[in-house]
Amino acid sequence: MANKNKKKHSCAALAIALVAAYPLSGHAANAARVDFALGDVKALGPDGRSRSLAKGAEIASGETIDTGSGRAQVRFSDGAQVSLAPQTQFRIDDYQFSGKADGSEKGFFSLLRGAMRTITGLVGRSNRDNYKVSTTVATIGIRGTEYSVTYGNSINVTTGEGGVEVCNAAGCLILNSGETGYVPDSNTRPVLTDKKAEIPPPPVQEGRLPGFVAGNDKDNEGNPAALNALGEPAMPIVPFASGPGGLAAAYTKTSYGPEAGILGGTISFGASSELASFSDCCGGPSFSSGTVAESGTDGLIAWGRWTSGNVSGSPLESMTYVAGFNANAVVVPSIVRGYASFASTAPVLTSGGYFVGSGTPNSVTGTLNVNFSSVSGSGGTLSYVLHVPISGETFTINGAAQQYAGTGFLGTSSSITSTGSGCGSPCTGSIPYGDAIQGFFTGNAAQRAGANYGFNSSLGNVSGAIVFK
Repeated sequence: MANKNKKKHSCAALAIALVAAYPLSGHAANAARVDFALGDVKALGPDGRSRSLAKGAEIASGETIDTGSGRAQVRFSDGAQVSLAPQTQFRIDDYQFSGKADGSEKGFFSLLRGAMRTITGLVGRSNRDNYKVSTTVATIGIRGTEYSVTYGNSINVTTGEGGVEVCNAAGCLILNSGETGYVPDSNTRPVLTDKKAEIPPPPVQEGRLPGFVAGNDKDNEGNPAALNALGEPAMPIVPFASGPGGLAAAYTKTSYGPEAGILGGTISFGASSELASFSDCCGGPSFSSGTVAESGTDGLIAWGRWTSGNVSGSPLESMTYVAGFNANAVVVPSIVRGYASFASTAPVLTSGGYFVGSGTPNSVTGTLNVNFSSVSGSGGTLSYVLHVPISGETFTINGAAQQYAGTGFLGTSSSITSTGSGCGSPCTGSIPYGDAIQGFFTGNAAQRAGANYGFNSSLGNVSGAIVFK
């Protein structure tokens, strides 16, 4: 979307937060809980007292989180999360949430220094004036899903999805998806820049991190857990048990067009949780003898790509998939929250039923905004955005999907665009019946979502799998 209406005449109170793919808690005296703390992370009270923060610690309104040389992620009672980089101070000035957005909720925060990444929660959803984050340079707020900010004497703000507004005494700047704003000081109007707000990656640890707080996430050898791209502890690779489960797959038969589907049956996993075989419960396709090109799991959902194999006895040219084991799934008839992608298979390009090429693993990104409020297991909706880089250009898919069978979804594309000539002729969804995305939710309280996507372009058919949390 082009950046329009950059400057406003007044600066409204603005809001930020982080929507997590977790169930919302009810009213609690404390504002937030620590999901993880790596290093000597502390909470500083208004009276100047400090205490160390470990996983599970509660944080009250009025306290300041100081990460020191460590890092932390906290989850607020409205479902929001904030991920804090090293050398960051983040103060909870005034936070109230009764368990629902009824107008009494509010969240006022100060980023005193450092860097953070956020995605919105419920507070401020109905009244943006009830939620804001302040710095001495500018006030930052969002009109969408997530953004990152680095702050020292100046600030850089980079949007992920949605719209971000940055204001100070000199004016306001609205940033759309992928844009970055820069504010040098409190008296200079925010401007666009190409220098993105980059959150420092966690350092590579050779052994145990000095000052590691007891009770936090560790690996199997007792060392600090590795961190994923969101700054969270990376979940260990644990084998999936074989048994009844669900599979979303986008696959191409030799000399045949692309197909996709949500399948229910019996899944067999290998030692590293790669898909080994699948047998459908109800006469649908079954997969076997695949050559695994890539695979991954976080213990709740698995994903991967085959470069050969068989589908119901016919030669298989390629397949990308996401899989869930039923023992990890809890059907939740009401899901109203946002999800962000954290992994993906390499996008695959095929033509005439034959493999042409593939992109890079974990290069596809996207978001889901979900409203599955139906208790009957159907009728809910979600909107989605996917960014798919392949063959030197990036395709962007915007669309909507419908809930079915409790935790499944199937959707069309409202638009598919490209940074190159790939949509010179209109790009269209290629999942049977013209859809572009198909997936399901899994994990306790629907913590994870997985989907396969597929669309036709002038380059050929593009397909792949992506997972969200």
